[in-house]
Amino acid sequence: MSSPAPAPSSHARFYALRLKPGEDIVLELRKFVRMHELQAVSIVTCVGSLTEAQLRYANVSEWAKVTGHFEIVSLVGTIDAEGEHLHISLSDGTGRMIGAHFGPGSAVYTTAEIVLAELTDLIFTREPCQLSGWDELTIRRRT
Repeated sequence: MSSPAPAPSSHARFYALRLKPGEDIVLELRKFVRMHELQAVSIVTCVGSLTEAQLRYANVSEWAKVTGHFEIVSLVGTIDAEGEHLHISLSDGTGRMIGAHFGPGSAVYTTAEIVLAELTDLIFTREPCQLSGWDELTIRRRT
């Protein structure tokens, strides 16, 4: 078995933003990426809270809306000019955790403090993968 090729490295530029009550995290991230013409973004950190979220659980094709008061324990993922792949972990008032794929349809409760890293030497796109059946991340070097 051969060793995998080294992954491309990149310099990064960081952005910090705060979302306010009622804002949709995914839609605001999409807007931010478009406005700044970013091509390869990773979420560094996110803390805050939600009153609703659109989740897609593992191996389930339908989206589920959850409502209540949730702390954002983590939000991770990659974003490109055309889309994103995000996962979120949330905890409720009893500390019960849920985690899933995260899509548009959230509402910030008090705040969402987000730090993004733009990988300035790379371009992210999504292309069909025969192995997974999904559009998956493709990483290219910027020319």
